[in-house]
Amino acid sequence: MPAASRSTTNHRPTRRHARRLALLLVGAAALTSCAGLRTRTPDGTATLPAHIDALRASGQVDSVVAPLQVAEGALAYTLVQNAGPWRSSVLELDLRCTGLVASKGAESAVGRRTTSALLAAQPAAARAIAAINADFFLFAPPGVPTNAHIEHGRVLAGPDSKPVLWVDGRGAVHTDTLRTRGLLRTPSGSLSLNAWNRPALRSMGIVDARWGVPLDTAVRRRVYRLNPVGKPVDGHATRRGRYVLARGTARDTLVFGDTLLLHVVPGTTWAVQEGDTLSLDIAVQRLGDSVPAGVVHAVSGRPILLRDSTLTADVHSEGNAGFRGPNPRSAFGLSRDGRRAWLVVIDGRQPARSAGTSLEQTGALLRMLGANSAINLDGGGSSALVVRDPATGAGQLRNRPSDPSERPVGNALVVTSRCGR
Repeated sequence: MPAASRSTTNHRPTRRHARRLALLLVGAAALTSCAGLRTRTPDGTATLPAHIDALRASGQVDSVVAPLQVAEGALAYTLVQNAGPWRSSVLELDLRCTGLVASKGAESAVGRRTTSALLAAQPAAARAIAAINADFFLFAPPGVPTNAHIEHGRVLAGPDSKPVLWVDGRGAVHTDTLRTRGLLRTPSGSLSLNAWNRPALRSMGIVDARWGVPLDTAVRRRVYRLNPVGKPVDGHATRRGRYVLARGTARDTLVFGDTLLLHVVPGTTWAVQEGDTLSLDIAVQRLGDSVPAGVVHAVSGRPILLRDSTLTADVHSEGNAGFRGPNPRSAFGLSRDGRRAWLVVIDGRQPARSAGTSLEQTGALLRMLGANSAINLDGGGSSALVVRDPATGAGQLRNRPSDPSERPVGNALVVTSRCGR
């Protein structure tokens, strides 16, 4: 996200506002329920639940407009603050009635599509109702996420050291850090692996067909081909199987099917021979754990904005001053009990309408809504929140992007409906 000009207005909440907000959040916790997210007027349009009206009454926001009941347990609305000015498009979710899935819109890590297109491409059986842009991405190769993208348990791009928003097999949502850990057992010993579809010169790991990016020349110098023996076990971000080792060639930049490329750190002493049969066991784990995390879906962002309802130090240190300052923003927040979530997009770079928010202000907004944990997603011209119109089924862009049109992005976080028809 390119740097934006800094605003001279001080948006930092006062202590008096913080005390008022703390009292409001106590009341909001008691008022928020699945029923609170499906309030309708007699003509079928959405009305705001009490805890949102309380935010308006507190003066933390000047108005709340355009409420839309997207589906049971999914309420969209827009918060307006005149002093910024800023406008925030919010989708508030009851996770007992909704789910979250990662969407790349491609079979590999390469490629870009708009958030609207990623929502429209979801199969009917998924009952997808909304989407928000997700991770930062590369422009060359186009659309490769800078951190983990895991979709239906398939690793398209592996994790690095930055935070991840992920969903486990029970549908529970987490915001923390993932890592890759693996072991390649050989006739003469074992080799530890720390990368999966995240090749780098100083990493030891595997690349499969889902990466789809030609290997860098420096990485390719120490590459072996692993040809499968039988069908590997592959799912929930775990892969196990047996392979026959072959020397890599200059043509080994991409792989297909179940074949793997193994990249090793230059200077690694490895007593194996071509034709040796090796056993691979690799998985994505939670940082600090030694067992597979069972990741089904994951997208990434940076930094973590809130942890235990407290702004993290990263909101003051991540990136440069331009990145931390007022910008269009996309973010995700989660309640303490894991039952509520907020997808938030703040418009920016539109001085008369919405100047954007800093990382600190974005975290404060998520906390004001009731989030206990929150993560910043890609922003700038990438920020987009799209919902399906409940009457027509057509995608509806809830915010106004800073680019002239909606930007194609690397991936998205899609909301699915699990209640009602």
